[in-house]
Amino acid sequence: MTLLENNLGGSGVYARALVAALERRDDIDLVLMSAPRHRGGIGTLNWLLRGARARLVEDRPAAVHYPGFLAPLNSPVASVITIHDLALGRMPEGHPLEWRLYYQHWLPRVARRATAVLTATETTKRELISTFGVSAERIAVTPYGIDAQFVAHAPRSPRDASRPVVVFAGPPIRRKNLDLVLRALASAAAGTAVRRAHLMITGSSAEDHPAYRQWIATHGLAERVSWLGAMPFEKLPGIYAGADALAYPSFIEGFGFPPLEAMAVGTPVVASNASCLPEVLGDGAMLIDPNDDDAFASALESVLTGPELREKLIQLGTARARTFTWERCAEMTVALYRRIAGDYVRV
Repeated sequence: MTLLENNLGGSGVYARALVAALERRDDIDLVLMSAPRHRGGIGTLNWLLRGARARLVEDRPAAVHYPGFLAPLNSPVASVITIHDLALGRMPEGHPLEWRLYYQHWLPRVARRATAVLTATETTKRELISTFGVSAERIAVTPYGIDAQFVAHAPRSPRDASRPVVVFAGPPIRRKNLDLVLRALASAAAGTAVRRAHLMITGSSAEDHPAYRQWIATHGLAERVSWLGAMPFEKLPGIYAGADALAYPSFIEGFGFPPLEAMAVGTPVVASNASCLPEVLGDGAMLIDPNDDDAFASALESVLTGPELREKLIQLGTARARTFTWERCAEMTVALYRRIAGDYVRV
């Protein structure tokens, strides 16, 4: 299995959590193979063209799993690549040029040549078939899990209704739709909960997004928006549990870790009804059209002010989130390894 250690996004969370779940099993022999670190695009390209293949020829594992987008074209052993989503093709804004070129010129061929492609949702499976031409029988849908720390987190303390807290899980690239949340805060009527709400943006700093910082200042939101920056993963349960709602009106997702994690700690979620989010979140979140400002503002107001609705979302959301475990994901992934490489698998 290859592992991108420095990836702090959802694909990095997936890779590390899956490795941990696989290492807890006694029916596979897991060996990690890392891509080059601190070598830039040339070093990565050399690894894709020569380094990975040379390592596989030397070790001859029964199968290799690439849990992120990064994978060589030709593998001398059975191979699985996880493709989380196709957002780089539909909304490339916010992604480096080298990743956009990789997606356009390399990834479709990797997907078609791999022994199997793994993804988290039926939504992405359909997109892989229609966009990359991957045959349906080579795609395995394996829902991901959420970390046990979210399930085990203590219930939140009583709310302060005078200043509700809303969390937006960044980074605020265009497909995440931070603009919708900011417009709702700026245009909310006096006396409403949304007008009093304080927004916390995780995973990013204001200095990294000067256009947003200027917009926030121009529209009088500077005192109502906090940028929390990058933070240790173990602090996220407390951040989510301390909020009155999590806003997640994304246009495109591959899975959606933040809303599930928020649901697990008992925080109501207002999310998009686009992409795979209805499939993943089910009835555990309030789903809205990410293009409808009024619908989002109304939904957020209802969640912040309606005790019966809040309690319903908390109960349904908690139950829904707890169905997604890394043990289940690992079990399904090992079944895929066995299918492509035989009964005994050394990955």
